[in-house]
Amino acid sequence: MAKKTPEQLAREFEGRKAKGLAKGGAAFWPNILANAVLKLTAAREAITPEALIALVEREGESADVQVRAGAAEAVARLKQAIAKGA
Repeated sequence: MAKKTPEQLAREFEGRKAKGLAKGGAAFWPNILANAVLKLTAAREAITPEALIALVEREGESADVQVRAGAAEAVARLKQAIAKGA
């Protein structure tokens, strides 16, 4: 199976993001996390909980209410998962 380029992954994500926008902010959090992972991958940076949280919090500064709600939910769920793993 061929490895997808960051551009292909981003294009696929945009389609999933459009579906997520129709569901509302609370349902948008998986898309926010996926977007953060794609951005870190494209930048060839390490995917760590700290990097994900920082990137998602920056996304949460958006003027879009759905993105803000999704980012807040994503950060909460990520911190909860980290706490369970510790």
